[in-house]
Amino acid sequence: MLSRNYLMTACSITGKSVQHVGAALKGLQLLCTWAAEPLEERMRDPQNTALAVEHAPQQTSRQVFKDPAAGGSAGKHGQRNLMPKWPDRQQATETEGCQAARHMTRYIKSQWQLAAHSVKHSRPDKVMEAYYSCMDQMCRQSEKPLNYVHISAIVHGTAKVWTAAGQRRSRWVAEGQAQHNLRKFIARMLGRLQPLLPAVGVRLAAEVLWSSAKLGLNPGVLVPGMTDSLAQQFMADMNAANGLEFSTVLVACARLQSSPCQGALFRAICGRLAVADLSAYSPQTVSNILHSLARLPAAAPSVALLDALCQRFGVLLSGHQAANGPNELPTAQNIANTMWALSKLKYAPADELAMSMVRRIVALCRMEQQLVPQDISSVLLACAELRLPVTQTETQGLASVFLDLKSQLGMRQGYTNTVWSLAVLGHLRQAQFALALDRLTVLSVSHSGMSQPSVVTDSEMRQLYQALDWLQPPSSAHVQQQSVLSSLQGKLRRLGPRPAHTSVRLYDKDKLCAALTQLQLSFKTMVCIQSYLADAVLEPQSSNAKSIILRLGCPDYMRNIPGRLTGRGLFSTHELAKQGWLVDVHREMISNTITVKQLADYLKPVLTAAAGGSLNAYRKPLQTTAIISHGSPKAAVPCQQASMQPLFFCLAAVVPVPLLQNILCMRFLFRSGCTSHRFGDV
Repeated sequence: MLSRNYLMTACSITGKSVQHVGAALKGLQLLCTWAAEPLEERMRDPQNTALAVEHAPQQTSRQVFKDPAAGGSAGKHGQRNLMPKWPDRQQATETEGCQAARHMTRYIKSQWQLAAHSVKHSRPDKVMEAYYSCMDQMCRQSEKPLNYVHISAIVHGTAKVWTAAGQRRSRWVAEGQAQHNLRKFIARMLGRLQPLLPAVGVRLAAEVLWSSAKLGLNPGVLVPGMTDSLAQQFMADMNAANGLEFSTVLVACARLQSSPCQGALFRAICGRLAVADLSAYSPQTVSNILHSLARLPAAAPSVALLDALCQRFGVLLSGHQAANGPNELPTAQNIANTMWALSKLKYAPADELAMSMVRRIVALCRMEQQLVPQDISSVLLACAELRLPVTQTETQGLASVFLDLKSQLGMRQGYTNTVWSLAVLGHLRQAQFALALDRLTVLSVSHSGMSQPSVVTDSEMRQLYQALDWLQPPSSAHVQQQSVLSSLQGKLRRLGPRPAHTSVRLYDKDKLCAALTQLQLSFKTMVCIQSYLADAVLEPQSSNAKSIILRLGCPDYMRNIPGRLTGRGLFSTHELAKQGWLVDVHREMISNTITVKQLADYLKPVLTAAAGGSLNAYRKPLQTTAIISHGSPKAAVPCQQASMQPLFFCLAAVVPVPLLQNILCMRFLFRSGCTSHRFGDV
């Protein structure tokens, strides 16, 4: 029963009779009761659902009061006062259409909100089936065709419902039938949206892209050309886009790993952001833009854009007062995502900004904030990659917080990133490495249920072995240190073997090998040293000389600081330099414009300097061959016979395969005749 106080208050506000207000409030109460029922219960009665779908969204207040049955006597007597005074009939029709569209949008929102609530407590397959049926029925039975706003609202709502289902029913979401039904439904909605795309603006284009990416579906796969069409609509009115819409589009493309319009969308967005006013961009927007750009190789943001984004993030981090109010301080996730993105983009921020981000994370750890483990490992990884001037106290504090957290299956990569980062920074301790190996072993065994875990990936195992190589003590170390290291080696081997590099034959290696052969040097190609791949290694013929390691120009340089290696590049340089003299060959010397002779002339003085003034120790010794004829041995005739392997390596690049096979057969016959037959017998 409705309270009398509510009725009297409503009457005093509206100036209407008690009967009129009571009927209106009772109808609203019935509508709320119907909406509160579970979606699958309402779907059991198709007649009621069809009635609600057909009339509730379409009826306006004007249509209701024109029907005497809807409002009783109040509808007849109050119609004149409630009707607005329209200037003309056309404007009245347009306003009615806008109101009907708003009613439809509100109805769609109420339906997906109800489905998102019901899917957590009911059978998800039944709820989603009812939701799909309800939306399809609405599209078929509405008096007027749905516009692009309604369809985008349906796609957006479906993403919300699917996300809610994944939080409570993750196994059902991963099932093939559920995925199949989802793809079919979204394909139908996008098919309805496609002819309406010319009217879609930047906000709805961004929303449809984001919703599709949230569902893990590429619109261009479901409806050919849909992704490019949405991107074109976004670019057509890009001046009206704000920071949130830019970040939404970039996040969607990063999720889908898609490059709409062959990368034209990224170029347009990066060009617009480089000159845009970023003063209204929030920390979440800036971090999302940077994080997405790092995950999109085709984006290739300019240094000017990265400068502008970092400058804005520094202002937000300092907490300066903005023109429109106080700035929102970045969260731990914002800082972690920003630092990770800058490390992937190989962009070194100013030391002041970098250390401000690190100190903020350390302060949050000391305040016992609930930090996500991935955020801490991402910050440590960025410190190592960007070679930030962090102190051992700061890194050890972050590492201690991470290692003290309860182990979870998703922390596997965090453990490997943490120990590798500490090794690159020179702050790794043996106890920390042992603890990380113990945690990884427990996670692997609990995940696979086997005594021999195998879930750690090759890239993660390579990080662990590189950290172990850094912990190698000198030969003169104490026996106890050697014993601890042997224990760590045993734990790591039980976790998995050192992964082997996949040898990839590159065409520029041919020119390098030809140049080394012309210099008459003994060498090996594609050699794996301490988990790193060397392009060529010159082997000394005496034990007093060191090996010379050749590496084709290291690409790990900072984009905004020429000549400064990243942490990964510097670490690999140090580890390779422990095994011999390291020589970097610029990639420009392997280009098509450089001949083999020019490369040999370039390498000769460089290698001579690395060898200490002479390359004789790296040349192959002369070999002598005795030639036997007519059964009587004669004096051995000395001949300079270089190794045939480099020769055939060079011939392979220019000689046809059939001819090369004939040469190999002739060499085999020749060698067989020399060793087991006399020339006269052949």
